[in-house]
Amino acid sequence: MNRSFYNGLSGTKTQQSGIDIWGYNIANVNTVGYKTNLPEFSSIFAQTLAEGSGSTTSDQIGLGSKLNSTAISMSQGALQQSDNPLDMAIQGDGWFGVSGINNKQFFTRNGLFTTNADGYIIDGYGNFLLGTSANNIDYITDPEDPAKSIAVLNKSVPSVELSLPQAQSKLQLPERMYYPPEASTKAEFKANLPVDYQPGQTFNTKSELIAPDGSKHTLTISFTKSETQPTLGSAWDYKAYIDNETEPFSEVTGKLEFDEHGGLKTVPAKFTIDNHGGAVEVTLGTSAYDGLVSIAGADIATSSIADGFPEGYLNGYRIDQDANIIASFNNGRQSAIGKVAVFHFQNDQGLEKAGSNLYTTSSNSGEPLFFKDDEGNSVLGAQVINNALENSNVNLNTALTELIVLQKAFDASAKSITTSDQMLQKAINMKK
Repeated sequence: MNRSFYNGLSGTKTQQSGIDIWGYNIANVNTVGYKTNLPEFSSIFAQTLAEGSGSTTSDQIGLGSKLNSTAISMSQGALQQSDNPLDMAIQGDGWFGVSGINNKQFFTRNGLFTTNADGYIIDGYGNFLLGTSANNIDYITDPEDPAKSIAVLNKSVPSVELSLPQAQSKLQLPERMYYPPEASTKAEFKANLPVDYQPGQTFNTKSELIAPDGSKHTLTISFTKSETQPTLGSAWDYKAYIDNETEPFSEVTGKLEFDEHGGLKTVPAKFTIDNHGGAVEVTLGTSAYDGLVSIAGADIATSSIADGFPEGYLNGYRIDQDANIIASFNNGRQSAIGKVAVFHFQNDQGLEKAGSNLYTTSSNSGEPLFFKDDEGNSVLGAQVINNALENSNVNLNTALTELIVLQKAFDASAKSITTSDQMLQKAINMKK
């Protein structure tokens, strides 16, 4: 039988497979996170014409071609901005992990996520996004609706450390979350008390404090120039009080002296005042010129810093470049509550396609792993971009060019079949 017939037949089958693969790529040119499939071809084992002929060449004829494999192009797709705060794109190497039916694990570059009715982060197919929880949320009964619960942040953390790759779990975002107040414990005042004030004149400065129950209160410090002044420098009496001056909740009085250069003579200058059950340490100066001064010609400026903050309620979520899920509150505070896992593999090409732009592990890919830094801590090994999606990395120009080339190769292989058929027909007719 004519070898060209078999070569043509294998060629049409091979080129048809290539056309199918590039057609599939073109069909997914707008699929978020899609990675291009690259057909790789190989020749079929060749046949030796004659053994022991003494020829210095191999004298072999090929028997056609076949589709050897389909590789995954891991080139970065273009990033597109999104209005969804849960949309993410991986810039660099890595995969998002999702959990499907029966907790089967899949991997994808599609960062289009939302939440379900229970607050779990899911993809468009209902699979749960995997990551590490900060475990810093408690749940209490809503006093206004006992049938519902409110999430309460029990600890504020700036970031979350990933646990083991096999220990990643579903990430849940509470719809309502409460940030408990933190009572003020320290307050610091800085001011330049007016040198030209006459004895008996008063200069006031204030700061807002938070009580242990979360209520806001005002600490006022009233500086009055003393009736008796030293030969060099100046002397001031102060009265610190909480809330109302005439009926203060608590008050502290004292005296300050400044040298001829305007610096405090006695430092540090501190006192403690009761703020509705919470002790607050007030600092007026840690050194001669750090805190209160009384310097002629300088601006009469004041400032105060106090720790503590009022209660807050959830404003929303965002995801930072380290994949931490950050909850923001209306009291200006924020905290990480979880971290999205970015998985890696020894061999990305070994991942098996599972449909819906999802992949599963195989013996060729190896098990998922996390990158480690020099100290053994898990690191992402990539940057996670929030409010963005990674587009398909299919190059339409390349795809259409490959399609044309494969179509021409298919036509040529088909032509070799018809030519071989005609030759066989002529050989048969010669015998008649």
